[in-house]
Amino acid sequence: MNAPRAASKADPSDIRVINRLLMFDLLFPQNRMSRAELGRQTGLSRVAASEAASDMLDKAILRESGTDEREGRGKRGRLLTIDPDVWRIVSIDLSQPYVMRGALVNLQGRIVHRMEIPLEAANTVSLDDVIDTIRELIDRADDHVLGIGISIPGVVTTEGRVLLSANLGWANLELRDLVEGEFGVHTRVCNDANTALLAERFLGDGGPDTLFIQITSGIGAAVLVDDKLVYGIGHAAGEIGHVVVDPDGPECPCGKRGCLETLISAPVLHAQLINNPDQRQEILTLAGERLGTALSVPASLLDLSDVAIYGPADIVGETFLSAAEQTVNRLTSSQFHTPTRVRRCEQGDDIVLLGQAVAVMQARVGRL
Repeated sequence: MNAPRAASKADPSDIRVINRLLMFDLLFPQNRMSRAELGRQTGLSRVAASEAASDMLDKAILRESGTDEREGRGKRGRLLTIDPDVWRIVSIDLSQPYVMRGALVNLQGRIVHRMEIPLEAANTVSLDDVIDTIRELIDRADDHVLGIGISIPGVVTTEGRVLLSANLGWANLELRDLVEGEFGVHTRVCNDANTALLAERFLGDGGPDTLFIQITSGIGAAVLVDDKLVYGIGHAAGEIGHVVVDPDGPECPCGKRGCLETLISAPVLHAQLINNPDQRQEILTLAGERLGTALSVPASLLDLSDVAIYGPADIVGETFLSAAEQTVNRLTSSQFHTPTRVRRCEQGDDIVLLGQAVAVMQARVGRL
């Protein structure tokens, strides 16, 4: 679960946080291990592993689940697993047009209750609506809320300040502070592509070094390097939608021409496919080639070989994926760079809700 790095002169409490996260990571979402096995795989001493396990048992993060049935002498060790029945995470997804989605998620990454609030306009949501939805979800959690997570399409700082969400019409909004002030519960506010990548990493097929592309009303991206999200100095890492791939292309609202978003976003491609049904393969091949061109620089620069693409099934299929993969590999080919695999992300519509829950777990499990 991406444990933080220890400082050179680590506070004992920091060490305990790291130990808990190391063990939680091995058990997430539904693995079972004995204390001895957790100690072996984390490299912790018997005392440290036992202390971390006991602490998480006391706080209802873990629970005992049967005994180790492997052959051998000695006392059978009790198996530990993540407890799904006590703590809940309130997760809010503001990235979808015409709907605000909310959920209660347990510590095994499963949704136990969900809400969908229709919106009158595509991206019109008020803070009062967000607060009311969170309050209703908290009431259903019986006061066992580990944290609150909110995913936003836009530029968000690691401190939970929304610098800009053009879709929502929000700018310089201290959203985390507002929500924490209202409920007194730890809150994380994140970019939606970043949280989607966390779901792909910890609940899907993503590895510790993955480039994630999200094709919806726009084009977003997120990057995981050595199991750490890349944010950028201005918190705008992943803004691949405004990379120019055709200087003579359509004008973009950002002021440039031929931005990736104007050429391969879901609405653009759907319109082309509707108007030219007999040119489906040509349209999707060109779209995949354009994405592959844009991906070639980050894939080569960061030496990434895993690209996961999330988007509508009628777009992100074999034709599109094959064209993107062939293009990125043609443009990055060298004796040192491992060929890049471009694949479809199959996490489904709950990807942002679940990824936001993972983000809250990363922040709270070790510090509860």
